[in-house]
Amino acid sequence: MNSFDWKSSYSVGSKSLDIQHQKLLQICKRASEYKCDGSKGSIEAFHSILNDLAFYAEKHFETEEDVLRRVGYPLLKQQKQEHDEYSEKLVNFLCDAIAGTIDRDSLEDFLGKWWVGHILESDMQYAGYLQGSV
Repeated sequence: MNSFDWKSSYSVGSKSLDIQHQKLLQICKRASEYKCDGSKGSIEAFHSILNDLAFYAEKHFETEEDVLRRVGYPLLKQQKQEHDEYSEKLVNFLCDAIAGTIDRDSLEDFLGKWWVGHILESDMQYAGYLQGSV
């Protein structure tokens, strides 16, 4: 799916954060493209992808928040709140997957909106603070 392909215009000006964003995008793409057939093995595989997404996002959020704290980013609190909301929503998808409910369309919609709304808008707001800092 093209909406989950990296473009140079997605760069926030930090090599380490850009690499993490690329990895997140790859996992989002895996989740979006996964075809769950409803079998136990398929549901477990999908659950594994969601776990990867949750764990990697958590690692990224910690890194990003640390970087933003170091550069004195004034919207750090808002950034952290958006991270917490993402994590909470992803936990809901994980719980549903454990119960055997796979709503790929809702997940794809959520991930697409997250990418556009958070990474391409909120994260881009801090790009100027990172120039020369990271």
